[in-house]
Amino acid sequence: MAIRVMTVCTGNMCRSPLAERLLAARAAGAGLDVAVESAGTRAVNGVEIHAETRRVLEAYGGSAEGFGARLLSPRVLGGQDLVLTATRAHRDAVQEMAPLLWKRTYTLLEAAHLADSDRALTLPGLARARLGVDTDDPAWDIEDPIGREPEVFDRTGTQISDAVDSIVDLLARRA
Repeated sequence: MAIRVMTVCTGNMCRSPLAERLLAARAAGAGLDVAVESAGTRAVNGVEIHAETRRVLEAYGGSAEGFGARLLSPRVLGGQDLVLTATRAHRDAVQEMAPLLWKRTYTLLEAAHLADSDRALTLPGLARARLGVDTDDPAWDIEDPIGREPEVFDRTGTQISDAVDSIVDLLARRA
């Protein structure tokens, strides 16, 4: 059975689709059965991926083919094994919308840090590994590139790409 992962940002045009598409491609490349989706806390359904995000995604070997933004809702969150958000505020929004997912919801950078900190850690142990970690640290937030220079999209892309590699490693430990 596939591991279900949801990535979340604000408009579902930049950060979460980049994480979704890179995670799906890299998990598949690693032979993992992972189903990845994304949504935004203020997304407009059907909006295309941002042009700069498309550029960054393609530079990392991903594809935006068939992507359409969608609004986050409790229904969309149903059945997720792991929810990865762009920021702490998105993490809080998910936990407010679906309180039972609190043990499965992390910022992308927070989850990547935990995965890198303990190479024996598996997905079921992620919540326990979070104990004692400052979950309010602003370092867990990925900057929103919307309306910014291409360099910000590049920087965001690097952060997300590196974090996705750590998450794929974590998910592979379960397999």
